[in-house]
Amino acid sequence: MRDSGAIDIVRFQRASDLGNLEFLHATFVRQSFPRHTHETFAIGVIEMGVQATYYKGSTHIATSGEICLVNPGEVHTGFSPHESGWTYRVFYPDATLLEKVARKVSAHVEPLPHFPSPVIKDPHLSSNILCFLKALEDSDVSLERETLLLSVLAQMVRRYAEARDGKRVGRQKEDGAVKKALEYLDAHFAENVTLSELSDIASLSEFHFLRVFRSTVGLPPHAYLIQRRINYARDLLSQSLPIAQVSLETGFVDQSHFTRWFKKIVGITPGQYRHNSNSIQDRN
Repeated sequence: MRDSGAIDIVRFQRASDLGNLEFLHATFVRQSFPRHTHETFAIGVIEMGVQATYYKGSTHIATSGEICLVNPGEVHTGFSPHESGWTYRVFYPDATLLEKVARKVSAHVEPLPHFPSPVIKDPHLSSNILCFLKALEDSDVSLERETLLLSVLAQMVRRYAEARDGKRVGRQKEDGAVKKALEYLDAHFAENVTLSELSDIASLSEFHFLRVFRSTVGLPPHAYLIQRRINYARDLLSQSLPIAQVSLETGFVDQSHFTRWFKKIVGITPGQYRHNSNSIQDRN
């Protein structure tokens, strides 16, 4: 049983000299992340404790010294099977950066590298990633920070990236239907979209649409909608917009509802995210 007095401790920052790269140093004891996705890669190292993620039908465990990572757009959870939770450092490089690295260092992967496992056991690489993440907090030398970033990404691509699975054959009609629904949700995520609207757009029955959408995307439509709202909210908060305005512009019924969902998916409150969206250098 978890300690009722335990609290989560999160330090979120951005590095403006590295394209506003987001990075996090956190201890999560009570937090449990629901099924969600990232628009970026998520790459981290467990410093203490145990983290579990449910990913592609299986639960994967990462312990101290091991690397945890998720590819963009892949549905996963995050929780600890141990009462003491986990402490980790993690950063979120954009897909375009990984594409750039992959083109330079490997001829054996597609432009966007894919990492098949959410847990990697590689003490040397783990140490290098931690060295980079600590430099983001301790060093103001951009040359050092950029060199360490590109170095760890190059190592990851060389050692662990592979070509993505081939596209599924068949089901063209259903795939096209889901694509139309996704395009509609992306354009209207701040609105109160209904299931009947989406099923009409997809030209499928509501029950068939729900099954196909979840099978293809990995999330039900409402979870995708919330995720899309939260991603947009992060963009607005990084521009220092008022939280009340952000909750309105992203379609939440009120600020408390917005805050609850943001904390559930991101791990920190909108206020913490907005306050810490400047880099270390920006605050000096």
